[in-house]
Amino acid sequence: MELVIDGRTMALRWPSGVPVTDVSLVLGDTVPVRIRVEHALDNCTPALAVKQTIGSPDLIMTVTGFARKDDWQEASWVVNTAPLQEALDSADSVALVAEVVLVAPDGAQHTSRPIRVTVRRDILPANYAPPAEVLADWSELVADALAAQLPDALKEAGVELEAATGQSTLSSGDAADTWTIVGGYAMTWGDEILAGHLPDSCRLTSISTVYFFETPAANQYCLRIWRLTDGAYSLIGTSAYVSDLSSGQTATWVFTPGVPLTRGDKIIIQVCEGTEMTPYALGMHAVLTPSVPGRGLVTEVTNPPTVNGTMAPLMTVAVDYDDGITLGGTELATARQLDSLGRDVRQSSATAEAAARTAGQSAAAASTSADNAATSATSAVNSATEAQQALEAMPQVDASGNMTLAGGLTAAGAINANGGINIPLAVGAPTDTGAVNRFYTSGLAGAVSALVQPIYLNSSSITVAGSISKASNGTLAGLTQRFSVGAASAGSNAYGSAVIPLIGPNGQFNYSSVCGFSLAVNATAFAKFTFGIGRGSKTNRTGLTMDSYSMIPANDLAVNHGEIIDVTINTPYDTVRKGYEIRVREIFYVSSVGHWQVKTTTVFLPVGHNELMPNGLNRLIYMQSGPPSTAVREEKAALYMELGGGSTNTLFKIASLRGFISFEAGTGVSTLIIDARNEKTYALSADAGTGTRHLYANGLTNPTYHALEAMAVNAIESEETADFEDINVPLES
Repeated sequence: MELVIDGRTMALRWPSGVPVTDVSLVLGDTVPVRIRVEHALDNCTPALAVKQTIGSPDLIMTVTGFARKDDWQEASWVVNTAPLQEALDSADSVALVAEVVLVAPDGAQHTSRPIRVTVRRDILPANYAPPAEVLADWSELVADALAAQLPDALKEAGVELEAATGQSTLSSGDAADTWTIVGGYAMTWGDEILAGHLPDSCRLTSISTVYFFETPAANQYCLRIWRLTDGAYSLIGTSAYVSDLSSGQTATWVFTPGVPLTRGDKIIIQVCEGTEMTPYALGMHAVLTPSVPGRGLVTEVTNPPTVNGTMAPLMTVAVDYDDGITLGGTELATARQLDSLGRDVRQSSATAEAAARTAGQSAAAASTSADNAATSATSAVNSATEAQQALEAMPQVDASGNMTLAGGLTAAGAINANGGINIPLAVGAPTDTGAVNRFYTSGLAGAVSALVQPIYLNSSSITVAGSISKASNGTLAGLTQRFSVGAASAGSNAYGSAVIPLIGPNGQFNYSSVCGFSLAVNATAFAKFTFGIGRGSKTNRTGLTMDSYSMIPANDLAVNHGEIIDVTINTPYDTVRKGYEIRVREIFYVSSVGHWQVKTTTVFLPVGHNELMPNGLNRLIYMQSGPPSTAVREEKAALYMELGGGSTNTLFKIASLRGFISFEAGTGVSTLIIDARNEKTYALSADAGTGTRHLYANGLTNPTYHALEAMAVNAIESEETADFEDINVPLES
């Protein structure tokens, strides 16, 4: 049997290219197996696991010990194990499920898409006795993979480390006779309500719960796991859906590949309904565990997500605990703790629990050998400290894949920078490849400019209101437009508004690839610039005070994933702080909140008194690094201000924004509204000019965003988010 597995998608197919969905075998056969890994992960060790159901911890058949032949890895598959005989029982055939597991050199495991395996019973010799050996887990494979990664210096120092892994099933205890309406439960991971072996670190793979209803729950439901991080609960795992629950049914919620948890984590388990993830209350069988603040009582937890419930569910939890490290048979740390080996050996190592995990010892022996366990643990800690010192002496690779070498780096040969190595050069530094460097630089500049399209003013559709008019001078149809702002009268400032639709090439079908834009704007009067971005209709308003919203979401605040942003320059020069205060407001919607919100950002521009504002304003630039989530707020965008004049710095970051989904987004920015206030006794002006529309490069990357982030001075002083409340104050006539 020959299988080809894609190392990126983990999809299986026959060498002919046909996807593998079903395999039929006969009991007693010896089947040659060949596996070829395409693309990534081709340096992994394969293993084939056959079990009765997906997610089952019990293996029926396994294939390991593959030998590499050219680009294939080969082994034999003996279809005659004792667990298979038990699964067959008296049936003529049994339906199973198989997965190919690729074990990486660092011990990480990658699982293929499942395939159906049917095993038929054939007549066997009367004296046939099937072997009982079935690989229960991949610990030996993982151990070999990790051992290959151990630094030679540790081995030379006499430190022998081995890998250890395991699984646990935890139970919340007996059920009470009554049931309660509950949609969530708060607890500390490792709480005494969970009975069973619980290591410090594990991956939660499934939760089984029992429910009771008067009416069956016919929709689809999932479990979400929230963890307290930096004073607020954040989502760390969502299960696969279950559906059509009936009263008294046990529901099993599967988390793939598993939710990492550590003893002491404060978590909330939440029931949600449908793809909208609506919090849902189920009649959940309860356990006799009192609810106290921080456990059970979700409503008394600090900053909880929106959940229901006050009692502990009857539940069974299956976990895989991390591949661990043993020294002399004593488990020291998990693989995730290896980087701090010696500093993170827990105090529990000095208890009988550590002795119980010692190879060759039973739990009973550990309970009667506490003194020996303590001595062994002390020795383990000392050895671990030595191991840590050896590790610290070696260059370490950080989470970003970077390595710092003391004393610099010396190479005997030439270093090729074409692969992405960053070699900074002093300005004007001579190089014999200067022409090539300039060639690449010109090409990169051309590539970025190819991702830019023009935005024009829709001159024929511009409307004005109040003390503002379209000026005849400073006007070029579609490209620039000057507006004249009337003079203030005695005791009253002059106010006016201009609504400027924007047009440009779209080049899209359904989804566009807009990731930013820039607009040329300027004014000699104090001004507010409002623009609507992304999808969704918006309502434009004029004749309002400067603090009012000149644009709001349309159709009674109907839900959409566009945004509205306004920038107000409405204060005189601060002679003490030497600069101008600016306000940025962002109106946005996220489904986890369920209503519109507004984020207000206060900015201070440190410029001289010769750089008047908004006279010195050249451009407002909006860029985002990628598509944001619509379920929770992600800050994927930023707003920048480009100034002219004699200031040392001319590019400032003035807001960190959520960003928009570029679905039917057109030009990305649909309308610009300029509100102006003139306190002078003579007419002033406001200008609008053409802009640019920026598109994502391959991989949904925006090179302009990263360039601006690297260059801009962050002028943000404060940020505040609140529920959106409309401000609609007409000007006094």
